[in-house]
Amino acid sequence: MKQDANDVTGIKIGIIGLGSAAKNIHIPAYRKIAGCEVVGGIDPVASASEFDFELFPSIESMLHQSRPDIVSIVTPPDSHFEIICELLRFGVHVFCEKPFVTSVEEGKTVIELAHERQRHVVVNNEFRYMCVHKKAKEQIGAPLFGELLFLNINQTFHVTEQTELGWRGKMKRRTCYEFGTHALDLARYFFDADPIAITARMPKPGNPDGPDYLNLISLEFPDDRVAQITLDRLSKGPHRYLDIRLDGSLGCIESEIGGRAEFAIGIKGGTHRPFVRFDFVPSALATLFSQEGKRKLATDPIDLFPSATASLLNEMLGAIASGRRPPCDAADNLKTLELMLAAYRSAEDGGARIKLDFH
Repeated sequence: MKQDANDVTGIKIGIIGLGSAAKNIHIPAYRKIAGCEVVGGIDPVASASEFDFELFPSIESMLHQSRPDIVSIVTPPDSHFEIICELLRFGVHVFCEKPFVTSVEEGKTVIELAHERQRHVVVNNEFRYMCVHKKAKEQIGAPLFGELLFLNINQTFHVTEQTELGWRGKMKRRTCYEFGTHALDLARYFFDADPIAITARMPKPGNPDGPDYLNLISLEFPDDRVAQITLDRLSKGPHRYLDIRLDGSLGCIESEIGGRAEFAIGIKGGTHRPFVRFDFVPSALATLFSQEGKRKLATDPIDLFPSATASLLNEMLGAIASGRRPPCDAADNLKTLELMLAAYRSAEDGGARIKLDFH
């Protein structure tokens, strides 16, 4: 891919895997980027009538006939390693869903091959690029928030037959593997550091041989700072896709993903004046609490995931064009992968504390 440093147009993208994630996130994201063209796709069970680009029978045929600059991998994780290696050997950049590989050894091989071929592998850690999380990160170190001391990440997710369709429902290592990588990545992102230890419990009440639908994970960071992650897919309570609380030395930030509309009417305390309030959040909200009260930091558009994915891909394109290292690359994601695997080791050892040493 030869471009001027400020020109990220005229990009040709191929897609491997045309299921719901491609249809609902990736393809809409690419349409948000001016000059970005999807030139081909691969999925043995996809119907050509569903797409406005050509479908190919194999990776080799798509690479040779459509000549993409970047290929996105939106297939089950256990297929990623071989596909990434084939793409790198051909000489294209890779934009991959998480987790990008299944083992540390595979990750190191990918990093070495990408360096050898002078190509980049970027993992779609789109949660970093949601407005609520970006704005929250910007407040760390600022006068109203101070330094980040404690991070609490919570998900209450309702498991249904629909959520367990396909490869996800067949996994014993389910919740931390498939979603926990996002939470672990956000913890690293907000602290701007790597944890020094991890402890995890994954109870399976009533179903000891089933998937890990409950994750209780603690991360220790330098300077006695801590992150607590709770991923609860056992609860029958209110569905909350992702709630985050950041406690700082001077203030607090709370963010939530999951649209809502609230109408309130009442009497203000102290003044006894009536009030009417309507609050509409299309998909996500971040609020800053400080001595000056509270204020809305950010919201996200209703197409949250395509918008965040487009932002990350734009960053990747700009980095490639200017010769910089792109964000969320394989070397960075290897640390998140190590964290996820360490969480399972800790849980399997009864919640043992595991010291971490990233290289």
